[in-house]
Amino acid sequence: MTDESSHIASDSLLKNLQMFLELPIIPSPHSIDLSHSAASDYLYRQARAKPHVAELYHENSKLNPHSTLQIPSDASTLEQVRRWFFETAYRVDEEILIADGSELRIPYDQLPDWLQGPLNHFSKPSSLTNLLYAADLLVLNDGVLFRVVPELNYLWVERKVENEATLLLDLFWRSSPVRLEEYSTMLIVIACPWRYMLIYGPRGYRHTLLDIGRLLGYLQHQYSSFGYPATVHQDFLDTKADEFVQADGVERSVYALLTFSPINADK
Repeated sequence: MTDESSHIASDSLLKNLQMFLELPIIPSPHSIDLSHSAASDYLYRQARAKPHVAELYHENSKLNPHSTLQIPSDASTLEQVRRWFFETAYRVDEEILIADGSELRIPYDQLPDWLQGPLNHFSKPSSLTNLLYAADLLVLNDGVLFRVVPELNYLWVERKVENEATLLLDLFWRSSPVRLEEYSTMLIVIACPWRYMLIYGPRGYRHTLLDIGRLLGYLQHQYSSFGYPATVHQDFLDTKADEFVQADGVERSVYALLTFSPINADK
């Protein structure tokens, strides 16, 4: 390399270094952030050429006088859809259940008394049971995963859980303190927003989240009154949780896990 080319390379290096040092703390909105974080989303918010996907969804779900979406004018339409869903899609052929009922369903009274008490309220039509339209509620107990069936007096047996200890530990960050005995009985709330979005479009997601909030409030209140306070876990490894319940992560995805103190568990 000649002295002249060496001088040019050195001069270019100095200019690049100067540009780097003089760059603003917030990068250009045209840059690509490979290390995505909540903090970077907050810092780049005003500089984005396009709105963040969460804000875009928020805007798309709003109603205004010029909205083209035809929202049902009364509750009867939604109630008809719920009726159809509970009485058709959420039903299994009774002949199949009778033929092999011991493998496919269990009555509530086979669960521990403290666990079945609040769940039994979902066996009858009510505003509470309606919360299970856009949310599935699963119960993990003694290594078996059950599903609460709206308006019926039994639970479906989803499956027996193999390697339960490993699967439960995988749901949480490795750095999180996990006592396995606290997770041997668990309620799992799965969001199914497309059931509402069929009627309300993007706004159906709001309805789903509000229903899940009401559902969690009911479960926490009821189990506390039974003497078994529930802890709601909202941050966990989503892909592992969806895999655990065999959900696709889009139309059905785990939104909350409820666990109970081992001090209160039946022995």
